[in-house]
Amino acid sequence: MAIVGPTGSGKSTLASLALRLLDPDTGQLTLDGVNLRELAPQALASAVALVPQGAFLFDDTVRGNLTLGSDIDDDVLAEALRISQADAFVSHLPNGLDTLVGERGATLSGGQRQRIALARALAHRPRLLVLDDATSSVDPRIERAILAGLRESPATVVVIAYRQATIALADEVIYLEAGRVQGRGTHEQLMATVPGYRAVLNAYSDVDVVV
Repeated sequence: MAIVGPTGSGKSTLASLALRLLDPDTGQLTLDGVNLRELAPQALASAVALVPQGAFLFDDTVRGNLTLGSDIDDDVLAEALRISQADAFVSHLPNGLDTLVGERGATLSGGQRQRIALARALAHRPRLLVLDDATSSVDPRIERAILAGLRESPATVVVIAYRQATIALADEVIYLEAGRVQGRGTHEQLMATVPGYRAVLNAYSDVDVVV
């Protein structure tokens, strides 16, 4: 699912509610039919994952940044790296998974850091994965490959997106305006029926970023 809207429309707030970083004043949010308020903090933390635009990496190896100390098989790490389109560049690092990335991942490009952050989330196998402009530094062609790969994941994937090519890949799009849902459907349906949606997408132009 893609969430689209102008600045200040409530996209990040909606994502925060879905992850229970915020609680709603009224009503409830459920995950697989269970009220988020009823989930123990540890259970919630294992069920959801957020990959924000600003990917943070620790001064550790690639492996350490993926596992965060958990016991995760290399096969699971390899699959996460493949889906996030990070497997190729990681395999060319001096020591592969055991390469130190430096403070905040200083030895990697912005796009590479974002892909490692996404692989980290996937390696922990969340049921709900929220990407908040998490591929903004990635070449659009790689981004499309990532989103296609995410279809293999059993997780529900929510993408806060700006690129039209990315949004068009979503099964469903929610259009927000002034904190309210003003449209819901496929990209093609919203383009045909919601003027505000068309205006927002026309305001953004896809820019190729070489990483």
